[in-house]
Amino acid sequence: MKQATLAIVPLLFLTACGGENDTPLQRDNSTTPDTPDTQTPSSGSDCGANFSAERSLNKFEFSSVFWQVEGERLQSKPELRFYSDNRSLGATHTLTSDKTLCLLAASVFGSLNAETWEGDDNASFKKGELYYYSPEFKLKAGLPDIASLTDWRSKGQPEKVSMPLNNANLTIHYRDKDNNLITLGDVETNLNPIILNCNQSEFDISLSLQQVASSALATLDPSYCETQTVGINTETFCLTAGFSQDTGLESCKFDLTKVSLPDQRGNKTSVQVSGLLTFSDSNAQLQISDIDL
Repeated sequence: MKQATLAIVPLLFLTACGGENDTPLQRDNSTTPDTPDTQTPSSGSDCGANFSAERSLNKFEFSSVFWQVEGERLQSKPELRFYSDNRSLGATHTLTSDKTLCLLAASVFGSLNAETWEGDDNASFKKGELYYYSPEFKLKAGLPDIASLTDWRSKGQPEKVSMPLNNANLTIHYRDKDNNLITLGDVETNLNPIILNCNQSEFDISLSLQQVASSALATLDPSYCETQTVGINTETFCLTAGFSQDTGLESCKFDLTKVSLPDQRGNKTSVQVSGLLTFSDSNAQLQISDIDL
């Protein structure tokens, strides 16, 4: 899939921007705060009246799922995830505070600079090793109301069905020098539910038959599968559902949302952030406009 890097327009107070392998962020004491925007009162004065951060989320991944036999509770759902990897080139932030949490938030949401691991050695990092931060959004939709493969065909074999989002989450990962996303601790401490108000309330879920390896058939609902002759072989194909890669997304806004920020020692601290996602081609731009410690 095509990967794109979004060029980000520098902000009025450009206190940090750069590429990987740069030194960790430091406060720019030359910055002078402007008067806050009275039209949108900020609850983020803890980090200075003008705190903002933005970065490119350039990596998009679409996951299709089969109908499974485990039932609704364990049934996988169509998923769209997007995050920043080592090809993300756009990031900037405005910061007039030297508070530790403010510097951490600026690093997470508005910088590509390397950070230095200061915690104990573990399977992922050794003390003194460089790492990066990578915010990730994960969107999930429900499965279309299709009772079986026969039912799908009786409905005209639709290639797409519109569905609302089931849920969305924001996770802050560490990323190592090999571009691996890493989270430390329990899932609950890393997964931050978020309500996205997007330009559309429903998303196209693509439906198609896909060949299935015989080793995977035991977990799939057979009513959504059939056998077909391919050459001299008999193969099994099952119905799948996944986000259409042409998502139609233009923007998603989110109000103050609790997010766990991991630091250089593996500790996590919760803050609240609000902001905007804007989409262009295969790229998203994340803008954090408000922070509450």
